Amino acid sequence: MNARAQFGAALGVQAIAAGAAALISGRTWQTLRTPKEFGIDVLPLKGRDIDTAPLAFALVALAGVVAVLATQGWARRLIGYLVAASGVLLAVRSATSIGAVSASTARSLVRDKHKAGTFSSTVIPQVTTHPIWGALSIACAVLVTVAGMTIAVRGGRWAAMSSRYETPSASDDRAVTEASLWTALDRGEDPTAPH
Repeated sequence: MNARAQFGAALGVQAIAAGAAALISGRTWQTLRTPKEFGIDVLPLKGRDIDTAPLAFALVALAGVVAVLATQGWARRLIGYLVAASGVLLAVRSATSIGAVSASTARSLVRDKHKAGTFSSTVIPQVTTHPIWGALSIACAVLVTVAGMTIAVRGGRWAAMSSRYETPSASDDRAVTEASLWTALDRGEDPTAPH
């Protein structure tokens, strides 16, 4: 795989995985069912209601896409390491959010979401987990980590996004030759005519 394909693949994986992780944090990871006077109160908890860190790390990785495009050399490699670190932290925080919240946290969340409701302090909400979302978030985190490490290891050699538009350097003979051909045309000369 050539450098351009590696660059595109790493950025594509990073963008898709980070974006998916951000969306997954908005899915229902747990459901709280609390008995009340007339019936049962059902409170769906999104991933970001349980822990805001996975969303924050996903957004860091998403912002890293733009940063990678805007940098080159050692700066791009540093950003690759930061993206990889955000992927690792995203995996850790997603894993800790898969398990059911504690009884005290569940009661606190129910009281915070339903301030007008009256719930006994002795009532313990029943917690139902939906671990698929946490598992998907971890999978996205692994992809973000792999993309970040690829950028950290190989990104320093990839051309910058704007390098093809820069003024050619004197060391680039082909670019200098092409520039001189255009200069000759601008003067009204035929660069292909024998001298």
